[in-house]
Amino acid sequence: MQETSQGEPRHPWRGTLISIFILVVMGVAIGLLVDQPTGFLKGLPGSLQTIVHAVLVLAVGFGVSRLLERRLFRLASDHLRADQTTWLKYLVRLVLYVTIILSILAAVGVGLSSLVFGGAFATVIIGLAGQQVFANIIGGAWLLIFHPFRVGDYIGLVTWQYPLLMPSYPHEAMRPTYYGHVRDINLMYTELENNDGYPQLIPNGIIVQAFIENRSGRPNRHLRVRLDIPIDVDAALFAAELDKVLEPHCARYGEHGISIKIADVSAAGYSFLVTFDVNRNWEEARSDVLLQAAIVLRQMRTQS
Repeated sequence: MQETSQGEPRHPWRGTLISIFILVVMGVAIGLLVDQPTGFLKGLPGSLQTIVHAVLVLAVGFGVSRLLERRLFRLASDHLRADQTTWLKYLVRLVLYVTIILSILAAVGVGLSSLVFGGAFATVIIGLAGQQVFANIIGGAWLLIFHPFRVGDYIGLVTWQYPLLMPSYPHEAMRPTYYGHVRDINLMYTELENNDGYPQLIPNGIIVQAFIENRSGRPNRHLRVRLDIPIDVDAALFAAELDKVLEPHCARYGEHGISIKIADVSAAGYSFLVTFDVNRNWEEARSDVLLQAAIVLRQMRTQS
C-alpha cells in the first residue's frame, strides 16, 4: 500500500472496506449453504438452523463493527476534539449495536412489529432485563448532551451505591468520594482512571444520579487539615511555631498563604484547623503539613 510522506497510508479506508466486504461475502455464502436442502446442516431441526443463523449474523456484525470502529475512531482522534470524538464513538456504537440486535431478531424470525406489539410476558421480561441497560444508554447520552464533565477532566463522584467506611482517626466530616480522570464515555460505562492508575468502570445510570465534583475547572483547590494537640502543649506557641515553619511552603501551596486556627477545645487537647490553597497533589500537601506539625510538636516537647 502506498504511503504519504508522513508515513500514513494514502488510502486508509481501502483495507478496512476490503476486509468488511470479504467478511460479509463469507457470511452470506455460509448462510446460503445452510439454507440449501443438501447443505452440511441437512437434517438438523429448524430451531438449530435458526440458532446457526443468529450466531452467524452476530459474528459478522461484531466483526464489521470492530473494523469500522477501529478505523473511524482512529480517524476521529486525529481530526476532532476529545469531546467530539466521544460523541462520535457513542453514536456509532449505538447505531451498530442496534443494527446487530435487529438483524439477529430478523434471523430468528422475530419481526419489528412482533417485538413492539408482543405479548405481556415478553414485555415484562424485556422491561426487567433491559431496565438497567436502557438506563445506562440514556445516561450516557445525558452526560454527552449536558456535559457535567468532559473526557480528560479530573472528577469526584459521591453516590450511595458505593459507600466507603470512615477512617477511625479524628478528622472533619469526609465525603465518600471516588476520584479519577475521565478516559471514556461509552454506551454502558464511564471509565475513570484513579490515582493508582487503575481503570474504574462506573455505569452511566449511576453517574447521572451522583453528586459530581469537577476539579478541572480551577487550578487550585482549598485544602483543610485538622490537627489534634494534647492539652499540655501551649496552643498559642504551637500555632506560632507551625506558622513559622510552614511559611516557606506558602509559594508551593498557593498565593493566599496558610491559615492556622483553633477549631475545637476539649479536656484532652486542642483541635487546630489548617487551611490553604494547593495547586498540586493534595495528599502530598497534606502530608507536608502533618510532617511539619509533628516536627514542631516534638521540638516543643523536647524543650519542655
